[in-house]
Amino acid sequence: MLGHTFVHVLGDWLAQPPGPSAPPPTSGPLGIPTPVPLPPPGSGRILGILNNAKWAAGVALVMGFFIGIIVWAGGRWIDHHRAGKVGLVMMLCAVGGAILYGIGYTLISGFAGG
Repeated sequence: MLGHTFVHVLGDWLAQPPGPSAPPPTSGPLGIPTPVPLPPPGSGRILGILNNAKWAAGVALVMGFFIGIIVWAGGRWIDHHRAGKVGLVMMLCAVGGAILYGIGYTLISGFAGG
């Protein structure tokens, strides 16, 4: 008797239509319904902060390269070899950072895609 009641309650509960806040399921492979992903609350602000950080990193790389050129040229102009080497290292770090900046998104997306 208890099992029969449990089956009816469970059947009625499973037969209810989805609530208004739940998005309609879509059909996945083999006809298995999959839910529609929803972004979490506050994700727009987080993405905005990350885009600002990405923009600032790009500006820092460009500034590092051009300041490196200025330091290198100034060091060679006044015949100060250490300043010339520091300027060269600054330029090389900026170029290396720009390469990593350029391939980073593709590399992370490739690993995340599986």
